[in-house]
Amino acid sequence: MQYELLFLLQCNVALCYIYTDLICIRKGISMKIPKALQDRMNRYAEQLAHRPKLQKLYLNCCPNTLETTVTEQEDGSLFVLTGDIPAMWLRDSTAQVTHYLPLTAEDKEMRRIIKAVIAAQMKFICIDQYANAFNAAPNGHGHTDDVPKNDPWVWERKYEIDSLCYPMRLAYLYWKNSADTSVFDETFAQAAQKAVALWRTEQRHFENSPYRFSRTNCPYHDTIHNNGMGMPVSFTGMAWSGFRPSDDACTFGYLIPSNMFAVVVLRYLE
Repeated sequence: MQYELLFLLQCNVALCYIYTDLICIRKGISMKIPKALQDRMNRYAEQLAHRPKLQKLYLNCCPNTLETTVTEQEDGSLFVLTGDIPAMWLRDSTAQVTHYLPLTAEDKEMRRIIKAVIAAQMKFICIDQYANAFNAAPNGHGHTDDVPKNDPWVWERKYEIDSLCYPMRLAYLYWKNSADTSVFDETFAQAAQKAVALWRTEQRHFENSPYRFSRTNCPYHDTIHNNGMGMPVSFTGMAWSGFRPSDDACTFGYLIPSNMFAVVVLRYLE
């Protein structure tokens, strides 16, 4: 239940009801809430009967990702909207489905859902390893005035180390919960190789990196200064990051918590 309780902290109280056979409808695509999730929600709701406000909060929040954010793509992958923005963040989409991971051990449909989210993430990493948010199709939506110009698939190209870490973490935790190794396919291998290659490049940002980012008419921390390269840095062994997980630009390029996250993820990939 710890996944669900952590998720509750991010949500607002709203009216809800016990889910018995909920059908989620988005853009003509229906998704039935997996039985394992229905059963768990009803079981926890009974345990929370003495705290009706918390019960309502839990029942509203737990299925929210499947209710309001997920759409199936033509290739079978699942696109996960982030909040009220019509784009998929690599980091946020991982957090939005993490509380479902324990159910992958017992529920085939939940395994399909998580695998499809991972498939979308790995596809996007292969398209652009520096981007943090993507469109559902190559429609050119998003921050169209950023320099250099984004790929049509890219909503925003703020390079953040954790944007590469989170999808790898999701794949690893999916495997640990489900024992399903099929998620580690050719696309996953390509995405992992591209992520590692990028981090090697960003160990010497000023010497080797092709990455630049400039945005005009924006808050100070919404762009990278010094011609899109950031403050000068020397080699330390750490990887440079343009932005923090908050999507604010780093003042100093070596973001230590994100580098620590990358170390953990690299051990997952060993």
